[in-house]
Amino acid sequence: MKKSKKNIKTIKKTCNKLIVLSIVSLINLVVFSVLILKINILSLKYSILIIFLLLIINLLGLLLLSRKSKIISKLGIIILSISIILVGVGSYYLYYIDNFLDKSFNSERKYITTYYILTSSSNKYSSKKDIKGNVYYYANSSNNKSILKKIREDFNIKVSPYDNIISMLKDTVNKKIDFMLIDENSYNIILNLDKDIEQGNLKIVYKFKVEDMTKNNKKEKPAYNIYIRGIDTDGLSDYNAIVTVNTITHEVLLTSIPRDYYMEIYGTNGKKDSLSHMFIYPEGTSRKSLEKFFGISLDYSVDITPEGVVDLVNQLGGITYCSDQSFNAYIPDLNTKTIAKAGWIRINKGCQVLDGSKTYAVAHERNSFVGRDRMRQKNCQKIIIAIFERLKSTNSFVNYKGILESLNNLYTTDIPRRVITSIAKDTIDGAEWKFITQSVDGSDKWDADIAILNDKGYAMIPNESDVINATNKINETLKKK
Repeated sequence: MKKSKKNIKTIKKTCNKLIVLSIVSLINLVVFSVLILKINILSLKYSILIIFLLLIINLLGLLLLSRKSKIISKLGIIILSISIILVGVGSYYLYYIDNFLDKSFNSERKYITTYYILTSSSNKYSSKKDIKGNVYYYANSSNNKSILKKIREDFNIKVSPYDNIISMLKDTVNKKIDFMLIDENSYNIILNLDKDIEQGNLKIVYKFKVEDMTKNNKKEKPAYNIYIRGIDTDGLSDYNAIVTVNTITHEVLLTSIPRDYYMEIYGTNGKKDSLSHMFIYPEGTSRKSLEKFFGISLDYSVDITPEGVVDLVNQLGGITYCSDQSFNAYIPDLNTKTIAKAGWIRINKGCQVLDGSKTYAVAHERNSFVGRDRMRQKNCQKIIIAIFERLKSTNSFVNYKGILESLNNLYTTDIPRRVITSIAKDTIDGAEWKFITQSVDGSDKWDADIAILNDKGYAMIPNESDVINATNKINETLKKK
C-alpha cells in the first residue's frame, strides 16, 4: 500500500514536470514564432523551417520526458531546458529588433529645433520675464505658425516679420529693436558667413526647444529615391545625396550633390541660394527644392548626425577606407563618449581601417583637396558603401545590440518599416547589391546672389549637362525590371 502511494506521488511529480515544461515550451515557441513572422526579415520558407525544427525538438524533449527510464527522462529534461533557454534568448533579441524597427522606421520623422530670443548685449534684459513689447522674426525662415503662437501666448506680446535676416540681426545689435527670434542653426551659420556681426554684441535672453513630427504616407514601390542629408556641427547640409534603390535589380545608385550647389529655393518665388543654406527655411524645403531641380520625386529622407556616424562606425569595429592620396583631416570636438581627442590627423595614401572619429573627419574634410567639396562627395560615397558592407557582414551580428542602439542616434527618417525589412530580407537571402556612384559638378562663382545674406557670396553654378545626365541615370535605374 505504501509502495503504491509512493508510485502515485512519483507519477504525479512526473506529470507536473511534463505539464509545466510543456506549457513553458509552448508559450516560448508561440512568442518566438509570432516575433519572427512579424519582423519579416527572413523568407517565409526559412521562418517556417526554423519554427518547424524547434517544434520537433520540443516534441522530442516532451516525448523523452514522458518515458519511464530515468536516463531517457533526464535527457528529455535537458533537451527541453536547452530549447527553452535558446528560444527564450532568441525571443528576447527578436523583441529588441522588433522594438527598434517600430521606433526607428514608423514613417514618422521627428525633428527638434532650438530657438533663441536675442537682444543686444548692451541691454539690461537677461531672462524670460524681461521679454516685453515686440519680438521680430525672419519672414522666410522655418518659424511656423505654432512657434509664433507659442511666443505670443507665453509672453503675451506681439510678433512681427522682418524681410531681411541680416538687417534684423544688425538692428538688434544697434538696439533699433529689443528682441528677435531665430533658430540656433541659422544663428550660428549667419555669424560664420557675415563677419560684420559679432557674437559678443548679441545676448541670448531665452532659449527653448520645439519638437515637430512629419508622417510619410507614400505607398511602397519596388524602386524609390531616398534623400540623404549629412548635417555638420553648425547645422549645415554638408553632404547631400539622392540614393536610388531598385529592389528588383538590386541596384543602388548614389548621386552626390555638392553642398553649395546653386538652385531655386522652393516656395520663395524664384529666390536662389546654395543647398546647404536651405535649413533656415521651413522643414522639407531642401527636399522639395531638389525635387523641382532634378524633376524627380524623393520618396523618403534621412538626416544623419556627426555623433551618430562616429558611434556606428565604432560599434562596427571600424571601416576600411582607401585613398589615392595622403591628406590632413580634422576631428571636431563632438559630444560623444567614443570620439578620439579633437585635432588634426594624417590620413595616408592607400587602404586603412578608420574608427568612428577618423571616419567623420574624412567625411567632413574638403579644404585639403584641390577639388574641395567635389572630393568630399566622393569620400562620403566610399564611407556609405563601406558602412553598408560592414552592416551586412556576419561580424555585425556579434554586436548587433550595440549597433542598433547607435543606429537610433544616427539619423531621423520617414522611411517605413516595410522598406527596411524588405532590404534586410533580400540581403539575408543572398542578394548581391550593386553600388553605382555619380556626382554632379559645376563652376565656382564667388559673387552669386545669396538669399540668406541678401548679398553676394560663394556658390557652385550647376553644369546643365551634369544635371541632365544624372537625372536620366536616376530615372533609368528606377525603371529597370
